[in-house]
Amino acid sequence: MSFQRLLTSDLGTRLWMSLGRTLRPGAAHALIRPAVGLVASLRNSRLYRALYYNQAYVLGPKATPAQVDANVHAVLAHGAQTSYDMVRFLAQGEAAVRQAIDFTDETWAHARQAQALGRGVMVCGCHLSAFNLGLLTFSLTGLPVQVLSRAQPTGGFKLMTDLRDRGLLVETPIDGPSLRAAFTRLRAGGLVATAADWPEAADPDVMLPFFGAPARLPTGHIRIALSTGAALFAISARWSPERGYYTISAPPLELERTGDRQQDVIHNARRVLAIMEGWIAETPQQWLMYYPVWRG
Repeated sequence: MSFQRLLTSDLGTRLWMSLGRTLRPGAAHALIRPAVGLVASLRNSRLYRALYYNQAYVLGPKATPAQVDANVHAVLAHGAQTSYDMVRFLAQGEAAVRQAIDFTDETWAHARQAQALGRGVMVCGCHLSAFNLGLLTFSLTGLPVQVLSRAQPTGGFKLMTDLRDRGLLVETPIDGPSLRAAFTRLRAGGLVATAADWPEAADPDVMLPFFGAPARLPTGHIRIALSTGAALFAISARWSPERGYYTISAPPLELERTGDRQQDVIHNARRVLAIMEGWIAETPQQWLMYYPVWRG
């Protein structure tokens, strides 16, 4: 099994859950440093190559191999930190999750703008820092959200089960029944969330410009919004030593239509990606994308 698959497998998830429940932060960080060094030293692994090329495109042609490699180390370290922190907060319960990330006044203002439109809202995220933790915090406000993800999660935390039982967090794989449920939810004025930077969900026939090069990125969120009339709301998260985890967002976007559906898909997808390009460029070491976005 590759390191990439281990990190995202059920086994990898259970390992993180065990660490988050049993280790204090100081001890966990002491373990993380040598583990990151080991993974980063395996330069022929799929994980390292994916991170290297993703960071190379973000940093641009002037970046040296040493600078790109340093960013790979930083991404692995930040990814380990956020994984540990998330399971630690989940193990502590709802109060800890609420306090774990600062849902900023700006984000709340943008969310209210989206709701005020009186239609469904397609929440478009990117894998910056503790984005998933932000979704959990958002669901705790009492606004039910359906999350379209790669696969049905199997998290064993009581809080996750409670949120699902209360109907506040509906996590679904991207398949026929889930997509139909998403259409129904959006047409009723509800919230659906998915990642706009996840290449595994990309349309094989569409390449989108991203950091100046054609990239394998999804368009399903745009197609759903076009079919339901939903607004687009871009949101993610960031971390700093001074602030900890906090949300970042942009004002809701109304769909722009040209009369050609395929062009509408590409045009609106590019609008969302332009926002995310800016966010990622500001803190590329926090872009936790472990799959290759660009074709090598």
